[in-house]
Amino acid sequence: MSTPVSSASPTAPRGAGLVITCWCVLAVWLVATVGNAVSAGSSRAADAEAIWGAALLVFVVLHTFTLYRPAGVIAYFAIAVTVGFGLEACSVATGFPFGFYTHHMAGPRALGIPFPVVAAWVMIAWVAWILARVIVGECRSRRLAVLGTPVVATLIAGGYDLVIDPFGAYVRQVFSYRSPSGVLGVPLSNYVGWLITGWVLFQTFALIERRWRREPTASTRSALLMPAVVWFGLGLQVNLGLLLVDDAATTTIAGRAVALKDVYETCVEMTWFMMGLVVVIAVVRLFSTETPGPDGTQ
Repeated sequence: MSTPVSSASPTAPRGAGLVITCWCVLAVWLVATVGNAVSAGSSRAADAEAIWGAALLVFVVLHTFTLYRPAGVIAYFAIAVTVGFGLEACSVATGFPFGFYTHHMAGPRALGIPFPVVAAWVMIAWVAWILARVIVGECRSRRLAVLGTPVVATLIAGGYDLVIDPFGAYVRQVFSYRSPSGVLGVPLSNYVGWLITGWVLFQTFALIERRWRREPTASTRSALLMPAVVWFGLGLQVNLGLLLVDDAATTTIAGRAVALKDVYETCVEMTWFMMGLVVVIAVVRLFSTETPGPDGTQ
């Protein structure tokens, strides 16, 4: 039987100040999440989104140090940036692995890939990785953990993409597909690309990350809980959007007019069953076991 990676000890928590700082930044991000949803479509939308994205990036940078030593943090960022940017650029140029698409986001870019897209890979992948660590736990077979955790993380990240890509393409129109398909216009190749990219990123990190993990402390469980809060906040933003969308607003998907409210409703439903399930399982795993010792044993 495996146990979650959550840990606590009766001694004073090492790095507790960093964990508290992370919670404060996360609180700012949650407020920005609500503000971002409320300001959608207004003149303040760009500023609200910038604050939202910056707060999440600051949180992720700080949060990596709560669970990994600096070498591990550097390794994660190097892998996430290289894999995320490399396969995005490859797809824009060749159609592999996501299919052909074009980014319309303003701002600096390299090889057709806007910098915020690379940052999004870093942030979403980190949250998905920690959620997967919590859900898979510390298996008795290290091989099972090394092979299984990347698969779970890939599906978690892919579940978020399933929710958010219709918004990016047809509500915010920050990218477009050469050959839209499916009910919401997102081609199957896009999701295949997410599975390939996510698995390469997570599997590469899984092969080397264990050597840089920090020893568990009393604050470790608190640190491991934060990604579940982020996942809840990402889903909440979509749900708030449904409450605020104009009933008469429409978008064009594969040449046909579609009500924005229909797009929102479909994606909201997916947040409940895709993202909500992940949050519930992670929280249950964190709080359903006895307090482990520093080595992860009961």
